[in-house]
Amino acid sequence: MAKANVREPDMDWVAIIGRAIQAAVAVMGWSNKEAAAKVGVDDAEFGKWLSGTRRPHLDKVIGVDELRGPFLLALAQAVDDSGVIVTGSIQIRMRKAG
Repeated sequence: MAKANVREPDMDWVAIIGRAIQAAVAVMGWSNKEAAAKVGVDDAEFGKWLSGTRRPHLDKVIGVDELRGPFLLALAQAVDDSGVIVTGSIQIRMRKAG
């Protein structure tokens, strides 16, 4: 049986993504429990995403309109030391609830 030679990642992406989600939640002014409900997972699972102990479901995070922009911006800022350059501007239009 052949073995794959998988390169170890040079960054802890699960933790980086978790911190980016947490930053986006903070930008929105939501509690973690509120964010978990909007994303569609229970708050225990969401907490594992934030702590980096479980891989987040990015489709669920990006699927929340209000969270998408802040999350992508936070993620871009988190990896800016790895060759990613953020230029231009990102505008987030806040929608009124209801």
